[in-house]
Amino acid sequence: MKKFLYIAAMTLLLASCTEDFKNWADPQSNPQGQVVTFGTGSVASVGVIDFAQIPDSVELVKVCDITAPATNDPAYVPEYYIYLNGQPYVLNAEGYMDAKELEALVVSIYGQAPEVRTLTAKVKSVMTDGTTATTIWSDEFNVNVIPDAPVISSAYYYIGSTNGWTACDETYKLDNGGGDVYANPVFTVVVPAAYENGVRVDNWFKIYPQATMDLGVDNFWSGNFVGYAVNGENEMSGNFVEGANDEVAFAFKIPADIEADKYRLTFDMMNRTFSIEPLKDLGTPDLWYLVGSCIGNGSWGNSAGNEGIALIPMYPQTDNYSINTYIGYFPAGQGFKLIHIPGSWDEQWGQKDGVFVKNDGGSSDITMPEDGYYQITYDMEMDVLTIMKYTGAVNVFSMMGMPGAYQGWSPESTLMNAMSTVVENHDWIIKGATYDATELKFAANGSWDINWGGSGFPLGIGTQGGPNIVVEAGTYDVIFNDILGEYYFIAK
Repeated sequence: MKKFLYIAAMTLLLASCTEDFKNWADPQSNPQGQVVTFGTGSVASVGVIDFAQIPDSVELVKVCDITAPATNDPAYVPEYYIYLNGQPYVLNAEGYMDAKELEALVVSIYGQAPEVRTLTAKVKSVMTDGTTATTIWSDEFNVNVIPDAPVISSAYYYIGSTNGWTACDETYKLDNGGGDVYANPVFTVVVPAAYENGVRVDNWFKIYPQATMDLGVDNFWSGNFVGYAVNGENEMSGNFVEGANDEVAFAFKIPADIEADKYRLTFDMMNRTFSIEPLKDLGTPDLWYLVGSCIGNGSWGNSAGNEGIALIPMYPQTDNYSINTYIGYFPAGQGFKLIHIPGSWDEQWGQKDGVFVKNDGGSSDITMPEDGYYQITYDMEMDVLTIMKYTGAVNVFSMMGMPGAYQGWSPESTLMNAMSTVVENHDWIIKGATYDATELKFAANGSWDINWGGSGFPLGIGTQGGPNIVVEAGTYDVIFNDILGEYYFIAK
């Protein structure tokens, strides 16, 4: 077990308490009138407990020094408990408690950041002979603890082949979704492939923290970097190291023969792991739309310009644009159809003799057998339409905002419009929104309690508390389905 550095001992008197003294006055318990006395003991605080210096195999950690209260009756044996911020834990006679319980308490109160955290402590000594007992409390003292965690920077940046190894360049800043980096330690960024003379080349790169950025261009390369531990590696996932440039941390490499237009770089700064995901250009999504008595305003108005009013767009699968998906609420017996081009009935899906049919002029509306949530999937390559009951958990929201850097991150403003007005709504839209390059999220009911973020653009799957969505400058119709979590910024 590691040696602890003790600060000057602070002696704290153990004062008697009367709460358990009733047995001493009972003549039946002490027929000879025996008097048991306890001498003064003490508790001394110890130095800072740094869990980074304590091996995982160590089960107990010293939190104080105890001088036991003396007694004239050896039958009385002390039992000890330490109260940390009011919570009791078992303590042995040498002042040791369960190491994992101590660190878990500190993390639950203060988080994982490796900083000195102070707990208010009191020691309770229960002097007992197995029949009668008295309780003695110490005065308050402090227990100082540093959780075991790596130092995580407030920000990280890419430097490499894509940006010409330009120092102090913020173009490819990694994102963790905002907030405490110890609560959200996973940072991501999407970078384009590297080219020379029109030919894709190996993409060499490193990641560096804010402290290195702050050194400026002149001293940049004397800072710390995130990279491979061994020069020449080219793994697409694994563990990384952080340290001096080309002494501790060597450049990552994405081989040119891994064909992709972009790469998503993901770094888990708590667990010190990374992954590199190739992203191929899937082209432009091809949308289909729902229209019907239970869709949008229920008017069956299929004309161009009715998107988000009488027409609800389906959502492209993020890794396969030939598949459109939709999840929403459908009342039993109310009809709808799928159409491809607003303003035209030429391409449509309906129902005939209980079977889904395409471009059949005699087809009826599609209806659901009972009220509920349904998932509709249309695979354009296979030309197959499927509809099935959706059994996942569903929330209903009264409003949906798009808070972001462009408007001060206010979840109560920049509200989207509900697409469905005749049935329960789960689709939201803003038309013709113009943005400079910015970051934003989706947030429900004017609060941050439920919010969606994601790394994809112009479309992606938002997750609770996910990273900020990095939006490229432009004008968009923005659609969002709060069951799928999918969003799509449709360029105008």
